[in-house]
Amino acid sequence: MVSFEEIQAANYMVAATGVLIAAVYYVYNMRINQRTMKTTLETRQTQLFMQLLALYNSKDFMLDYARVAYEIQYENLEGWVRKYGPQTNREYWASWGRVGRFFDGTGILVRKGLIDADLVIDEMRELILLAWDKVKPWVLEARINMNSPHTWENFEFLAGEARKKHVDFISADDWNRYEKKVLEADA
Repeated sequence: MVSFEEIQAANYMVAATGVLIAAVYYVYNMRINQRTMKTTLETRQTQLFMQLLALYNSKDFMLDYARVAYEIQYENLEGWVRKYGPQTNREYWASWGRVGRFFDGTGILVRKGLIDADLVIDEMRELILLAWDKVKPWVLEARINMNSPHTWENFEFLAGEARKKHVDFISADDWNRYEKKVLEADA
């Protein structure tokens, strides 16, 4: 006959086995949840990147960018305001703002880790760097003259990250000199 102690020991072993199985199941579930969360995060970042890319590649954005990078010419903030300010030239002022805010917003997403910096920089490096070269004097002067120290700071951050990754990329001035040389040769 089986003694009470043996039954009690068997009961403890069954209970311990149940706890062990529950712990293994819990760890297994946690790992699956972590993988699912990682996949969900990557999917959301990819969707966000694709939305940015759709805007970035739109005709309207490219026209705004072309205005900012190639048509707008200014010596200083005061000259810019006289020529392209909202009272003088709303169309160019709006293009300037849309391009600056697009890259500033993208910089926020990169800085906060909400989107992969390499994805953004690898795809948009030319426009980021050339646009920053163009707006940088305006931004630096606006920060001082308008007492706005954070104006487009995330755009500046994004351009800094792009420049670190692509040290040898041409500047806007280099491009403009090259373009001028080509156009003069055609004339």
